[in-house]
Amino acid sequence: MSKRCVVTGAAGGIGLAIAEALVARGDRVLLVDLAEETVAAEATRLGQPWLGVDCAAEAGIAALIAKADTELGGIDLYVANAGVFNGFGLAASEADWALSWEANVMAHVRAARALVPRWSSEQPGVFAVTASAASRCAPLIGTTRTCSGDSQSGNAPAKCSIRIAMKRSNEPFT
Repeated sequence: MSKRCVVTGAAGGIGLAIAEALVARGDRVLLVDLAEETVAAEATRLGQPWLGVDCAAEAGIAALIAKADTELGGIDLYVANAGVFNGFGLAASEADWALSWEANVMAHVRAARALVPRWSSEQPGVFAVTASAASRCAPLIGTTRTCSGDSQSGNAPAKCSIRIAMKRSNEPFT
């Protein structure tokens, strides 16, 4: 049975690859991204609806849910893929940390607050987050190294690595 999906950060990279894979298996997908021209072109290529919106903002989340309700009839799968990397460790500015926090943490919290109450055992949904161990651990490791000279002290993990096969822009997603 076809699923009704939303993928954020879908103008390129992992988000676009996820959207392509979902469409290939027969799902309907709302592609969402701040890069409006790019997401519009990719969604058109895939024959899917799109929305250019800030999915970290409550208004953006409300807009994408309304669009999914109108275009897809609801949401069975929400892929929270949009994210940013700005700054690193203690050298990062307050603005960099604030943007990273909003896009990489609060966007997911806000979307979950809006979506989870809509789902039930009769109408279940899935909330998937694209995240990397490096993005979760890197700020802590950088801060620990800055403060202590090594990554073995404090509560920071010593290693956070994960190997992910990435597709090149000219390779099909399989």
